Amino acid sequence: MKSVEQKLNTLKEMNSLLFVLDFSVITNISSKDNLEALTDFLLRNKVKVAVSREFYENYEVVIQSSNDEQKSIAQMTYRFLSLLNQNNELLYMSNIVSAKEIIEKLHKNPNVCFIYYKNSEFSEMVLHFRETFSGKAIIVDALGDFDVYLTREEIIQASENLLDVSVIDDDYFAIDFVPEKGIKIKTRDHETIEIGDLIGSGGEGAVYESNYRKNYVVKIYHPKQLNKLRLKKLFLMEKKQVRYNGICWPEKVVYSEKGVPVGYLMRKVDGKPLSSIFDCAESVLEAFPSWKKQDLLRLSINILQKIQYLHLFGILIGDLRLKNIVVDSFGNPCLVDIDSCQIENLPCPIGYPDFTPPELQHIEFKKVLRTYENEDFSCAVLLFKLLFCGIHPYDQRNGAETIEEEISDRSFPYPQNIQGDFTKIPWGGYEEMWRHTPHQMQTFLYDIFKNSIRYSLQEMILMLKTYNAFLDLKKAERPLLNQISF
Repeated sequence: MKSVEQKLNTLKEMNSLLFVLDFSVITNISSKDNLEALTDFLLRNKVKVAVSREFYENYEVVIQSSNDEQKSIAQMTYRFLSLLNQNNELLYMSNIVSAKEIIEKLHKNPNVCFIYYKNSEFSEMVLHFRETFSGKAIIVDALGDFDVYLTREEIIQASENLLDVSVIDDDYFAIDFVPEKGIKIKTRDHETIEIGDLIGSGGEGAVYESNYRKNYVVKIYHPKQLNKLRLKKLFLMEKKQVRYNGICWPEKVVYSEKGVPVGYLMRKVDGKPLSSIFDCAESVLEAFPSWKKQDLLRLSINILQKIQYLHLFGILIGDLRLKNIVVDSFGNPCLVDIDSCQIENLPCPIGYPDFTPPELQHIEFKKVLRTYENEDFSCAVLLFKLLFCGIHPYDQRNGAETIEEEISDRSFPYPQNIQGDFTKIPWGGYEEMWRHTPHQMQTFLYDIFKNSIRYSLQEMILMLKTYNAFLDLKKAERPLLNQISF
């Protein structure tokens, strides 16, 4: 097996190469040693390294992680970039945000080497330009190890994420386990946990108090709810070690005393689902009477950053909806019920039509892998619902029978500017909400829902930050801009 040094030395004429570093490498590389080997190689050979604005935005997301190892690796990378900058070897492309844009500009150049994670948004964009790709690549695989690829064929093959067809069946495991208060279960590490009081029960399983640690609960699946897909996914989720405030993640699989997997441990969450709050402007203000538009922006940014954190690990939520996000009394959100997510080559078998992009309407979800572009649409719908107090972007007066038809037809009822047609906008103050939305934000939303432009999550977050800065400047002289209800 080649050493890390031998792999990197296959890149000939390194001084003529521009290395483009994607942040997905930082979150998925297997160890500090591997990252140090890569960064030492780049520093020692005095090569040029380029990062986009998105890189630093992602750093700000990951540095808030509760996983000390992830934060340490992110900080080490930041120091590496600082050294490059001191040596005039860092190219900061501040005008480029999305992975698509950076690859579109540079993928035909044979003197560019892209460094990214196999299951990342960056990798997806490499495949998008597969026919004309001419660069080189250092790709981190699903195990966190990396290799060097010099030809288009090698790069495309290493970047592809193919559905694991072995998990696509409807056979459920018969589990002889009845959860009750006082029953003992175990983790992989042989920690013994006692099941406590029942908190609540849903279609998949029931949630119980536990004596594991403070603020931890256990979810036990109902009979005929564990199959190959769900079980394989749980093991992989446990391995990923996602630790982030506001993401309710399956941290440890739990087993019966017979050694059979029956559920998982997760942090306890308090709050109400957004679906019960974001029904209209009045219901939002009933829950949070002092809120202004900037509070909706803050909430939106907070949620999108949590989703972006998952994206950096190759995790797509898939079943995105207001019901699966809860908010506490302080307005802090938490992503819940995400054990059905898509992770690496394991699909999310469910989805809500209101958040499903046109290209996936009427598709059997368990037989396809969603793309980041698919999820960008779902996140845009979520963003619209948050900013407009629960209304769907395709809801309209005298519309089609189903929202799926409106989505497929891109029938967005809001005009591109205030001189346009307002007659299809639903009643309830939404016309005034749109009139008091800055033109730049109107155009952004019109592009997404009418012109089918897919902006990345980071582009959405940056637009929201721009919107917030605009309100800081204008809300004193034009207070209606910051109002929620009209």
